[in-house]
Amino acid sequence: MVKVKYIKTDCKQIIVFSNYHTHDEFSKFNPISAGFISFGVDRNGNLSCTCYGESISLRLKSDPETDTELARKQILGYDYF
Repeated sequence: MVKVKYIKTDCKQIIVFSNYHTHDEFSKFNPISAGFISFGVDRNGNLSCTCYGESISLRLKSDPETDTELARKQILGYDYF
């Protein structure tokens, strides 16, 4: 499993970036939630991702259910899970 950081913008776009950056470096994108995203493979061999946690530098929490659903659509191309 791979863990990286993400923000969700006020335009409902997910932006994923490496742990070498801080969340507040992406503040110009007007984030409304932020945290971490893990990528892996489910038991059926499909790519999966899960959003969780929070950004201390932005003082924003993730919205795990909504952010994960949006990430799955935008990054993995899945409409549902």
